[in-house]
Formats: sequence, structure tokens, C-alpha cells
Amino acid sequence: MSRSLTPPPTPPPSLRRVVSAEEVRVRIEALAATVARDFEGMVPLFIVIAEGARRFAGELQQGVNARGGFVETLVVRARRTRGSDLVEVKLDDFDVTRCTDRDLLVIDDIADEGRTLAAVLARVRAADPRTVKSAVLVSKHARRCMPIELDYVGFEVDDGWVLGFGMDLDGKYRELDHLAVVVDAGEVSEPRAPRKRREPGEPRATSRRR
Repeated sequence: MSRSLTPPPTPPPSLRRVVSAEEVRVRIEALAATVARDFEGMVPLFIVIAEGARRFAGELQQGVNARGGFVETLVVRARRTRGSDLVEVKLDDFDVTRCTDRDLLVIDDIADEGRTLAAVLARVRAADPRTVKSAVLVSKHARRCMPIELDYVGFEVDDGWVLGFGMDLDGKYRELDHLAVVVDAGEVSEPRAPRKRREPGEPRATSRRR
């Protein structure tokens, strides 16, 4: 009797929910309101890094449109991951001339090392746009190695493989409405919304140590 040499299927990873679907919805609504205000009177071009940022960008666009704005989009395909490994950034060709003399918002799902976002920013800036800003749903700091400036951030995470709301592991879990982390990917901190920037003349907020 012969034995099958087919390896057993890999069990699904253990996930821990870190941001609820309602928290994601509320935070994106707040970001959309800020983007609509900052681009008021303009027709921004959203540079959407596929596949992960499609859903986030779509929600931002709906929020801007609901506030009387109008947005155009340009999808850029960037490939970087293989499983949970990060490999060299590869960008597919796209019509970069659409970026010339335009107000751009480059949108990604997550800024980890920052290499993907940095590569796209460098490509579109070469087309001489009028302004360039960036937005990510999640900013992760532990492995950041590129000096990128993020204008709009949904949540900040110190470390961990983040899934959900467009972010995947081998094409799975994008459809989750909440955000989760792979438990066995290392210790992670609870995601948090970035602190609000203090406007000129606004008194500094005080807090108690706990």
C-alpha cells in the first residue's frame, strides 16, 4: 500500500482582532472629511496602490464626494509581498503623464518599511505634479527604513502582520471589515489613531500619566 506524498494542508493562522469594523468606518469618515477640506476647490487625482488600497481609497472617495467634492483615480499596481515575506518593489507601467500639474493623493493600505510608497511617490513626482500628499490606513513603525512623510494616517501600529480591509496574506482576508493581526507574527501593540496636529494658536492639550 503506497502512501501519499502530498504534504498536509497548512493550518490557517491565528488572528487577533485589533480594530473593530465600526472603528475603521468612523476613522475613515474622519479622514475623508479632512481630505475634502484640504482639497476643497480642487479635483484631486487619487493614486491608488493596488490591490490593497482599493477599498480604503474607495471609501475615501465616497466620503469626499458626499461632501461635494470630485475625485479622479489612477490605479498603480505594485508587487512586493510573497506570503509574509517582503521582496523587491515592482511597479507596473502606468500613465504617469496624468500626474503632471495635478494635485495628487497617493493612497496605500499600509506603510511598513515604506519602500512601496516611496517608489510610487518617486515615480509620480518625476511627472511634475502641482502638489503631492499621501494617505495610508495603517502606519507600522518597527521596520520603517524609508524617510517618507505621511499626511493622512488611519491607525498606527508598532509591529505585527496586519490583515483586513484590503490587506491580505496570500490573497486571503482582504474582505474583513475589521483589522486583525497574525498572532504568531510577534508581539504587537494595539493600533491607535494618530494624535491630532495642533493648529497655530490652539492651546496644547494636557493629560495625566497613568
